[in-house]
Parts: sequence; C-alpha cells; structure tokens
Amino acid sequence: MKYLFEIDDKSKTGKNLLPLLKDLSKSANGVDYLSEEDAEDRVLSILIKEGIKSGLAPKKRVLAKLGIR
Repeated sequence: MKYLFEIDDKSKTGKNLLPLLKDLSKSANGVDYLSEEDAEDRVLSILIKEGIKSGLAPKKRVLAKLGIR
C-alpha cells in the first residue's frame, strides 16, 4: 500500500518536516519525494492504469471509437 501526504511548506511544521523527508527519500528505499507537479502526474497515471485494469470498456471498442485500429 502506498500513501501520499500533502505538506504545506508555508507552515512551521511543514518547514521542519520537508528537509527530513527529502533526506529520508535519498537514503531509504520505499520513500519518494515528489514535487506537487510530479505527484499530480503520478496520481493521474495510477488512476489511468486502474481504469484500464478495471475492464469497464473493451479495448477494441475504445480504440475503434477513437479511430485507432
């Protein structure tokens, strides 16, 4: 299971926590530091992959609708 946290770097706690997390991400496996833009892209890609795996629409039908065969 993976967790995403939103940290406000303008708050006192956020300012103290960010350097710790950045250092931890460099030295530990399983901890990644992502900027806001990176996190949004990663979340979107995860949602797309889950949607593809869900089987809600057959691949052939979707490709035909988009004009890709």
